[in-house]
Amino acid sequence: MRLVGLFAGLLAVLFAALASWLPARVDRQSRALVETRALELARLTTGSAEAALDFDDPVSAQGVLDHLQHTQGAAYAVLLRTNGSELAAWGERAQGAALAADGGAATLYRDGLLHVRVPFSTRSGHQGTLLVGYRLDDLEARRRETHRFVAEACAAVLTVGLLATFLIGTLLVRPLQKIAAVARRIADGDVAAEADLPLSRSDEAGAVARALALMLERLYRHQATIEALAAGLERRVAERTEQLETANRELANSLAELKRTQEQLIIADRRVAIGRLAAGVAHEINNPLSFIKANLRFALDELSRLTADGSRKPSPQGLAELREALADSHEGTERVHHIVRGLKAFARADDEQKVRVKVENALAAAIDMSAHELRQRAQIIREIGAAPEVEGNEVRLSQVFLNLLLNAGQAIPEGKTGVVRVRLATDPRGWALVEVTDTGTGIKQEHLSRIFDPFFTTKPVGVGTGLGLSISQGIVLAMGGEIGVESREGVGTTFRVALPPSSSTTSEKPPPVFASAPRKSRRRLLVIDDEPLVGTAVRRTLAREHEVVLASSGREALDLILAGERFDHILCDLMMPEMSGMDFQQELSRAAPHLMATLIFMTGGAFTDGARDFVSRNPVLEKPLNIEKLRRIVDAHP
Repeated sequence: MRLVGLFAGLLAVLFAALASWLPARVDRQSRALVETRALELARLTTGSAEAALDFDDPVSAQGVLDHLQHTQGAAYAVLLRTNGSELAAWGERAQGAALAADGGAATLYRDGLLHVRVPFSTRSGHQGTLLVGYRLDDLEARRRETHRFVAEACAAVLTVGLLATFLIGTLLVRPLQKIAAVARRIADGDVAAEADLPLSRSDEAGAVARALALMLERLYRHQATIEALAAGLERRVAERTEQLETANRELANSLAELKRTQEQLIIADRRVAIGRLAAGVAHEINNPLSFIKANLRFALDELSRLTADGSRKPSPQGLAELREALADSHEGTERVHHIVRGLKAFARADDEQKVRVKVENALAAAIDMSAHELRQRAQIIREIGAAPEVEGNEVRLSQVFLNLLLNAGQAIPEGKTGVVRVRLATDPRGWALVEVTDTGTGIKQEHLSRIFDPFFTTKPVGVGTGLGLSISQGIVLAMGGEIGVESREGVGTTFRVALPPSSSTTSEKPPPVFASAPRKSRRRLLVIDDEPLVGTAVRRTLAREHEVVLASSGREALDLILAGERFDHILCDLMMPEMSGMDFQQELSRAAPHLMATLIFMTGGAFTDGARDFVSRNPVLEKPLNIEKLRRIVDAHP
């Protein structure tokens, strides 16, 4: 009986071990699998939420979180910004407090939920945290059922074993030993050992074997159920991943469209600003045109009187006045040229290429463009100090300063004379700092937090679009800078723009340079321009030094070349009807490639992307023609 007692004790220990070890192992495996899947799904969701966090877009963020509602067992989801504030959420948000929002990725079981925390960073450097909760009702129910079943089965088998041991004694020792051995093998992972159970016995040992087999069958069935659940969860994760990838592609397309729209708005805002300045620009152009016309009329009248009376010699005073009138006219044309060049720069569509930019140049261009508008209301005070070069786009930076200057002028009521102070300096960080201060009416405190919002404006209908400051903020932020405002009602407003210094070696591509060279012998030039007066002016200018032949079209010029005419230089207009300068270059490369080196282009402006690219790669003389530069080019060009 000692052997029977020992066997009974061993049987009790064996089933106690099974009752405690097997459920715990099933629990650990199930929870580990659920935690892994939950973390993977949360990380996939953060990838879709990056763009919403970058743009601080609650609507897009809510759309991303809403996808999680279709996940089985999902209880809540919260997306937090860098400062811990909530960007989007659904479900019982208070449950999210079970897991702190700071720290790394983690999971926590509490209150019947699996809480998941996944911090993440966007490509733009924003930090966010996703908190998600999953209900574990099904898993907990199955766990309790497994525990109860294992406990009941072990208790039943143990009872039967003990009764059989003490009632039958040594008659059951051998079969029970065999059953115990099979049980140990199964516990060690030998699933095939179940076939060695004495299931055919009709005694208690056979009953124990059959009970053990039934227990194993149920355990295997529960394991199969858990594996099926895991496979189903994996399929759902794969489906959700595919949906998220589709959503990401759609989001990328939307972002691309938004970027194109933003570029169009920047150009439109720039042209709106030019439209606001149209009357002032016309006045600035009409002023020099007035004295140019008067001076030219005076010069023509004087020359007419001199030629009418051939015996009359001009007096020194008359010649001096004539020379002064022509010099004043030349200065006036330079002023008009300067204004038109500024308008062309502001109106053109620019690319996104970043180059080293001198802030004082961009600021000077904006002041020149707005000078007439500001002079009507304010005295302009310039405090231009030293500032580092920045990396960006000069035209867009000028657009920012132009918007600020125009707003400063409009802040001063009509009929009053105020002050607009423009200051350029270097701040303590080494950044370029631009301040635009006015003595206008100021901005109400309740409006200060909204002035950079798109379409927000305090101006009357038809005066402001509400886009100028919003677009200016976008341009400054894209350059890595900062823009801020201080204002007091009745005192005035100060806008500050701070830009980091450029660390790049990128610079503007310099235009072709024509070095000065000793003047050579008389040459033969071909001038191609559809405007006859331009060709006539060139011929009149160079007639004493060179022979000039005129052609009004590219086709006429090609006919002269094919007829055997010889030319040392060819000056060709870029924009012409029927055959442009670019087309003429292609035809010339086929008809007379040896003349390609003599080709120089003239243009009043390149209005297409192709034309601008062409101008950057070829020698070009801008209209209106600079006579001295024209002579240097003709003398220096091979």
